[in-house]
Amino acid sequence: MEIVGYVLGLLVSGLLVGALARLLLPGRDPMSIFETILVGAAGTLIAGLITYYVFDRQAGAGILLSVLCAIGIVFAVRKLRERQLGDAAQLRPSSTALEASGFEGTQVRFFPGCLIGSLLISLFLTLGLNLLLRAF
Repeated sequence: MEIVGYVLGLLVSGLLVGALARLLLPGRDPMSIFETILVGAAGTLIAGLITYYVFDRQAGAGILLSVLCAIGIVFAVRKLRERQLGDAAQLRPSSTALEASGFEGTQVRFFPGCLIGSLLISLFLTLGLNLLLRAF
């Protein structure tokens, strides 16, 4: 039963770290949920190795270092896909058909409060999951 809890914790924490990494790196990232979980889990693994070897600690890596490592992985995946697809990855669909129909479009605005709120929520969820896993 401990293994099932560990795998579920790994999936949830990988999803949270991967989603935060994708959120903090601007641009399109056409990834599935499974790929996001893998990016988050790999970022956490790399952060744990950095913590162990560089800082000489056996404690787990922090959420910030995990997200930073996952951002690096998302950036590398994005550059790899751009290299494989060539100029087709750089092209964006034109909006002439939408403009001809009279649609003006919507403006996307950045709200720092939403980012801070999502970071705090993910921090509390990570801490809660950590406490839950240590209880069992």
